Amino acid sequence: MDFLTIHSGLLVCGLFLLAGLGFAGDYGLGVDELTQRDIARVNLKYILGQADSVATAVHQDRFYGVTFELPLLLAELAPGLPDYYSIHRFRLTVTHLFFLVGGLFCYLLTYRLFNSRLIALFALLLFLLHPRIYSHSFINAKDLPFLSMFAVALYLMERAFRKDTLGAFLL
Repeated sequence: MDFLTIHSGLLVCGLFLLAGLGFAGDYGLGVDELTQRDIARVNLKYILGQADSVATAVHQDRFYGVTFELPLLLAELAPGLPDYYSIHRFRLTVTHLFFLVGGLFCYLLTYRLFNSRLIALFALLLFLLHPRIYSHSFINAKDLPFLSMFAVALYLMERAFRKDTLGAFLL
């Protein structure tokens, strides 16, 4: 891939990031945002040895995974955000940023498949401009990280089959 190819995708994602930073606070609480944070907190207590078992926790959603939520909880605890509004805005921003990373990998995958910047930019815009997906990229910490990681995994899979090396397949 040439310099211009990668940078055109980064430019579009950067513009969406600037726009997203501008109105990330306009989105309210997602339906299950508090539940998602609670799942991460319960699992963190278990990991730190402050709880005997996750299964005995008093919440009904203990079977949901924490692959995205636990690092997000740790990231929000690190800067010591002063109030819940700041924590909420931070979570919206990180979730949206993760979605944009998925969009960038969608762009890179499409470019590798079709060898056309125009088609890759079109795919990126389809990925980013779907109204429901775009709005959920702020408030949905379950489905949108999965979508983003799926785009990353598809890119890495295509790359592995093209390179045909053990390291590429392990990645």
